[in-house]
Amino acid sequence: MRNPTKTPHFVEPSSTFARLSAIMPNVMKRWIACLAPWMVLACAASAAKLEPVSVQLTYNAPNTTSAFRVGDQCFIEPSLAKSWQWNVSLNGNEMQVVTEGKLFRVPILREEGKLLMSLTESARYLGALAEWDGDHYRVLGRIRNVEITPEGLQVDSTIKVRPKYLRLTNPDRLVIDFIGGRMDVPENSTLPAWWRIGQFDPSTARVVLEHPGAVAVSAKASPETRQLKVPLPTVVSQDPSKITEPIVPVRNTNPAPAGTAAPNFILDQPQIAEDTNASTLLTIKSSKSLTSPPSVQYITPTQLQITLPDAEFRQMTSTKLESSRWITSMQTGSDGRSATLTIVTSRAMAFSASTSGNTIRIRVSVPPRSGGLQGKVIVIDPGHGGKDSGARFGNLYEKDIVLPISVRLGELLQSYGASVILTRSTDVYPSLSERPAIANRSQAAAFISIHVNSIAKENGRSGGMTFYHKQDPFDRLLAECIQSEIAKVSKIPDLGTWSDSRIYSSGFKVLRDSTVPSVLIELGFINHKNDRAQLSSKDFTERMAQAILRGVEIFLGNK
Repeated sequence: MRNPTKTPHFVEPSSTFARLSAIMPNVMKRWIACLAPWMVLACAASAAKLEPVSVQLTYNAPNTTSAFRVGDQCFIEPSLAKSWQWNVSLNGNEMQVVTEGKLFRVPILREEGKLLMSLTESARYLGALAEWDGDHYRVLGRIRNVEITPEGLQVDSTIKVRPKYLRLTNPDRLVIDFIGGRMDVPENSTLPAWWRIGQFDPSTARVVLEHPGAVAVSAKASPETRQLKVPLPTVVSQDPSKITEPIVPVRNTNPAPAGTAAPNFILDQPQIAEDTNASTLLTIKSSKSLTSPPSVQYITPTQLQITLPDAEFRQMTSTKLESSRWITSMQTGSDGRSATLTIVTSRAMAFSASTSGNTIRIRVSVPPRSGGLQGKVIVIDPGHGGKDSGARFGNLYEKDIVLPISVRLGELLQSYGASVILTRSTDVYPSLSERPAIANRSQAAAFISIHVNSIAKENGRSGGMTFYHKQDPFDRLLAECIQSEIAKVSKIPDLGTWSDSRIYSSGFKVLRDSTVPSVLIELGFINHKNDRAQLSSKDFTERMAQAILRGVEIFLGNK
């Protein structure tokens, strides 16, 4: 049972923990503080006249009839959001939005007989770039990653952009434009010299491969996406000056866009094949054998969207399931190019997806050691410490930001009945091996490593993210639960959850060596002025500790 007035006791791995004085939060002040931004926005909006403006969301055509400027904010009619395939619904004094795999709420405005919703706040939740250009408001995907992986070129955006390919000669070049994108990649990119990245125009980011091997790249037309992957022939990795053999160009490099022909796979309705206390297995039969598993993304920790390219269901249905232990509803659909299946679960669930012949298997699973915080062991790892200050800006150090957040989180967790172990409670440096070892020895329900980010260029990147190890399903679920709660209160752009294999092929050591559900949180960039303002604000420690607590509760099924 929770006892919020109890002074927490932390278990230290190797020394007696110097207990910090518990400071009771002023609940009313926190409540008012949470409401303040919305109250200010509402007051400012109601005092201003609506100024009609044009608005453009990424690659969509500009709209001149449904958008209005109120101060520095842009408000739109919900019908415009729906035309962008956003799922919006009025929820009290807020508009609930489901799009781009995220669920959030934004303020509304009732003025001059119109019901409007904040596009500015929506863009912030999505991690998009939003800017005024005179009377035109544009919302763009931030191209935050351009890298060469073992599979080829990978480009990541915060929201969907439209890739467009162009081949040029003298010299041979492959140009990939990302319509609706803004390049947000550090200047010290590790791409080879024959790759160039930049901005073609205010609404189009560009990647250029200037290399003789460009003629051998099979650049197929791609639908709008947040992640583009282009397979590259081996020759593209070679220094152009050292290529002596002729290069054979590919043929038919620009076929008709996906969706113009009949889908290749016809899918039967999903069936529950197995339903136990630990998991539920769904199977979907296809008209043909599949060569790759479906794409699965979290909308929220209790909502999954499964996407199957070049496929469609025989019938679009929406079904409530009363007999399943874990799945409460399923809805099949299509975006014109792919079949989609949305699953709603009764609690946060991990997932796995695979194919075998013409059968698709999707399993949702309960995390280990679930059932609430009472009696659970949670290991909190304040990053760096001692000789290792971590990221810094001036006199602001990462190790000093994350320690009080970790301590406060521990206090909150213990008030709910958890046993808490801090890998450090003072300015010391536990080794990278010892940190996950503590979690493994204690058979922790969760291992949470807390950090602050930085890049070489000041103000070059903004946003918070949570990493999980490779494709571990329980790590990924824990990351989704925590990051979704942090995004609600951090006031820092949400960059979502990332696999640590995107940074290192073997992942982060503290996650790789852990045998319990583990995440590494990057709260924001210390050398970005907007992130730093939040990281150093007086209430940031409390906001983050409360958010991470809620994320852990959701993960364990306590909410």
